[in-house]
Amino acid sequence: MKDYRNQIESYSKEYRQVITQEHIGEHTKNKLPGNTYFLRDGSILCIPRMDGDNRFPYGENGFNFWAYGSGYMHANEGLFSPFLRAKEGQEPGIGFFAGLKENADYNVLSLLAVPMLDESKFRSIDRYTVFTKTCAYYITEADNMRFSIRVFVDKANHMYFSILTENLSKEARELYLSAYLNPFLCNSVYETSENRWFRKGEYIKEGRDLLGRFIFSINEDLSRTLSVTNYGVVNQSFTFEGETCLLKVEATTSRYEYVGGSYSGLYSSKPLKQGCFQNEKHTTAFNDTAIAGEMLHFKVAPLSSFRVDLELSYLIHSHNTEDYKGLIRKLQPEHIDTMVNENKAKEEGDKKLLNAAFGKGIGKDYNESLFTCFFDYLKKQVEFCSLIKGYVQLSEGSLIGIRDVFQALEGMLFFKPEQAKNKILEALSFIDPSGRCPRQYALPVNENAMPVMDLRQFIDQGVWVINTIINYIKFTGDFSILEETCGYYEIVDDKRRTVKKSEINDSVLSHMLRIMGYLMHNQDMVTGCIKALFGDWNDALDGLGVSMDGKEEFGNGVSVMATLQFYQNLKEMIELLSLLSYDKSLIEEYEKVMDTIEKGLKEHAVIKNKEGELRIVHGWGDKKSYYVGSFCDPDNVSRHGLTSNAFWVISGMYDKNRKMKETILNAFAALDSRFGLKTFEPYFLPGTPGETQGKSLGETQGKSLGKTQEKALGKTQEKSLGKTQEKSLGKTQGKSLGFGRIYKLPPGTAENGAAYIHASAFGIMALFMMGEAKEAWEQLMKILPFTHEKVSCSPYVMPNSYGDNVELHIDGESMQDWQTGSSNVVFKIILRFVFGFQPEYEGFFIQPANWIPFKSYQVDMIYQGKPLHISYENKGGGKRSFLVNGKPGTTMFDENMNIEKLWVDKGNLEDHINIFIVD
Repeated sequence: MKDYRNQIESYSKEYRQVITQEHIGEHTKNKLPGNTYFLRDGSILCIPRMDGDNRFPYGENGFNFWAYGSGYMHANEGLFSPFLRAKEGQEPGIGFFAGLKENADYNVLSLLAVPMLDESKFRSIDRYTVFTKTCAYYITEADNMRFSIRVFVDKANHMYFSILTENLSKEARELYLSAYLNPFLCNSVYETSENRWFRKGEYIKEGRDLLGRFIFSINEDLSRTLSVTNYGVVNQSFTFEGETCLLKVEATTSRYEYVGGSYSGLYSSKPLKQGCFQNEKHTTAFNDTAIAGEMLHFKVAPLSSFRVDLELSYLIHSHNTEDYKGLIRKLQPEHIDTMVNENKAKEEGDKKLLNAAFGKGIGKDYNESLFTCFFDYLKKQVEFCSLIKGYVQLSEGSLIGIRDVFQALEGMLFFKPEQAKNKILEALSFIDPSGRCPRQYALPVNENAMPVMDLRQFIDQGVWVINTIINYIKFTGDFSILEETCGYYEIVDDKRRTVKKSEINDSVLSHMLRIMGYLMHNQDMVTGCIKALFGDWNDALDGLGVSMDGKEEFGNGVSVMATLQFYQNLKEMIELLSLLSYDKSLIEEYEKVMDTIEKGLKEHAVIKNKEGELRIVHGWGDKKSYYVGSFCDPDNVSRHGLTSNAFWVISGMYDKNRKMKETILNAFAALDSRFGLKTFEPYFLPGTPGETQGKSLGETQGKSLGKTQEKALGKTQEKSLGKTQEKSLGKTQGKSLGFGRIYKLPPGTAENGAAYIHASAFGIMALFMMGEAKEAWEQLMKILPFTHEKVSCSPYVMPNSYGDNVELHIDGESMQDWQTGSSNVVFKIILRFVFGFQPEYEGFFIQPANWIPFKSYQVDMIYQGKPLHISYENKGGGKRSFLVNGKPGTTMFDENMNIEKLWVDKGNLEDHINIFIVD
């Protein structure tokens, strides 16, 4: 208990320093938006705010216990939810209270910020939360009492709550502590009125234990023929000092009993005010919600403390009524503290797998302390996104996205390659033998169940798979992954989203070749580009692939972004297959497809107006009847799109003609905003009537369509966007004008004309690759959350977007944090262009950008089993030099990035690699 108390005392002192400004310089430097600070040990201090909430996930391998700065908590592992999430303002599923005796009643203090109670009788209350990587600490100080709740999760997903109560006065105090746990323990992400019918809670006092335990049993049907029982057990113990003593224990399993009736709630509980339950109901089932509720009455000696520990453990899918007994055990605080310390040591060990520190920044905007701490939590975010088991957004449609998880894995492989490999193999097992990837998949609830999948044909899914596996091999040198065996799921019925386990099992390389074949099969023979089908990465723009006549689900509308990504895949696969001495005929076929795509993109994706201005379009609709991201879109608007311009560079197409730089930079300038590069400018509005094809594509674009224009558009060109618009774009689109659902998003939000940060980061990556490092840094600073005056979610990890719509009072708010692809792209930007690390098959490049706003930095990582240390220092010499283990390295000039870069051949590496870069 002493170590726990010392830790709380340390946090309390730092909190006091922050709010009293005793050390204003240090803590101003570490200040984040939203009343949030990085503390000296790198942990996060959250002071209550009303404009949003911070949160942090605890657990391993896809189990997520979410702790919020407000005190809300919930947990799930895939579809299974030990605790459901409460919406804002709703009664929480986890609550802790203290009642300080005053005459015959009690002044009730919530030990979390939720639920909000009438606490006017307390002279002063300080609440704050500290997030470390292993524990959340909720601390409440009031009337010379300090209450601390430490929350953490062990490897078995057992949840621990350790409540430390300190009497800071010189007088004895009489009080109670009360815990309220309302676990769900079902395979669902929401509760219905029927759940209570199949749920039972019991309070059992056994042996000489002063505190009893709560036992929950929940029956649920996983299928028509499979019924199981899930068990949960709350074990507890208490520890006290000196003359502190436990006076009385009251317990109930009835929610009605705890809150004071069916009309009441935690915010108005009469039993809490009275300090007792009218009837201690020790068994609850069917007609009331079974909970774990308790009041422990103590007399606390002066300047003394005591501690109560609770553990919720569970097991699922049981068929034996005695199974729960394996969860019953005597809690030992010393063992709990040991696990906390072991978790902390593990995190410190993980940190060494990839660790970075920034030196002094140039000017006040580039805060080295914030960047160092932020990069550490950015890694945590990338790992979180990589290992998800689905249902992170707690909806039935929130599965494991193929594009999402593979992009995240491309980041995590740099510090946890073995875990990345395992997740790659898992995800590959869910694709169809045709090479078609699902948009999303869920892990089956049991070995005999079929997985839930989102089978909409978003064309881009497979391109991320190829890219990630290639980069995994380049970094690790592990070619053996190509020989690993994976299965498939065959698609039975698209519309019903049904699949079956395939009898085919083959290698990872075969999976990659099948994916390439699927993408080649969806190449439009008219333009040579890749069809959009249901959509591309920008899945809100899902109208391009719709068939004009409605007879078929998809036409030959094209995604330029996906085409560029496949172009990059072809280049990557040609290089890989050549190294493997693979079938030359396949390599030659890939080369021919690459040439066709290159010609098609130059002829059809780059358009010109009568002033001679060029533009890279986002794509076009069926039979090339309209463009999106052109000089005149179907809504008669001149529009720029971000991702096609960004991937023109990222894919390597830019290398063919660097004169496109001006076109791309002009697009970025048009897309710029106070929050970063927007997906589109301007945004899409619903219901805008289309005009004639002549005006929509017009003479200004005629030449850009090339010789195939007349054939591609046909004789109905003039009518295709005129009065017969609805017919020509297909009945399925209505007023979408060929755009899809994007117009349903409010202007200036998400993908509809906002800084959707994932896309913004693609643009930033392109700027670095074109040698525009200073502009890239300016854009990077706009999207990093800690540079903003205010944020609506956690400011220490990446959000997914920044909204901007004055009329709707949207001013930089974000849709969500933690689960967003922006994290992995920002991570890769920092690794590749700031630290400069770029792996290849035979070694790696060190290529920091030509402008770095820090005087120095240091990076430590593990490269193919060997420690790699990279340090940078700007001495103002004006010329870059490299030393490898004290010796000058081999350099070459990169014309795109406008830098000298170092090549390190892995065949000549020593056991320790030290690279020193000097500007």
